[in-house]
Amino acid sequence: MKMKPKKEEPEIPTASMADIAFLLIVFFMLTTVFSANKGMEHILPPKEDNPEETEPDDAIYIRIFPSGQFTMDSTSYLIDDVDKVYEYVNAKVQVNAKKPIIVDANPEARYGDMVAVLDQLKVLSVDMGRELAVTIPTPEERELYQRINK
Repeated sequence: MKMKPKKEEPEIPTASMADIAFLLIVFFMLTTVFSANKGMEHILPPKEDNPEETEPDDAIYIRIFPSGQFTMDSTSYLIDDVDKVYEYVNAKVQVNAKKPIIVDANPEARYGDMVAVLDQLKVLSVDMGRELAVTIPTPEERELYQRINK
């Protein structure tokens, strides 16, 4: 009796496929060049030869309260008289052009009251043709200022 030889099907060996894939991943990870993002470049102003020192008392301190009132350097006004901000700050800034203006709004004050004060400062800034030094203190700065002025 004659036996027929069995025909074997051609087969691709896949036993080491996972090893090869892992080695390729490691190779590409090690040889890839990652671009370094520089981010934003900040251009600092040139250092002044004679910087003006500003004392804390020189700042115009505007506090806005939840009751619809605000104070400018300890003088109280109603928010309806917000146009007095323009007059008061204009008079002070004419004397010292770099006088800082601190706008401290109570967290419970109406947002519109703070916007009304900032609008007056913006109008003054446009009329003068230059930016005013307006800052809004952080809670830590507010606490420090209140501790100093007690």
